[in-house]
Amino acid sequence: MDYNEHTISILRRLFNKERIGGRHTEEKNCLRWVKNLPPKEYKQTIKDWERCIKDGLVIRLKKTGELHVSLNPRMLKEIHELII
Repeated sequence: MDYNEHTISILRRLFNKERIGGRHTEEKNCLRWVKNLPPKEYKQTIKDWERCIKDGLVIRLKKTGELHVSLNPRMLKEIHELII
């Protein structure tokens, strides 16, 4: 698993804010952190973010009409290795 620095930054912020398992936040709040990147970096970050979801590092569910995300508690060891 090789993710770019901005995707790792998103994971680190979710971890630091303890958004794990049932405690979640809206996905748009996470992606707001990287919206001012140059287009090429932004596109790569979004691609890596989707891969995080596909790999199971991030759980994405539809709640209250919006997409909400949290870190997968079963993958905390892998997430911790990435963000250190």
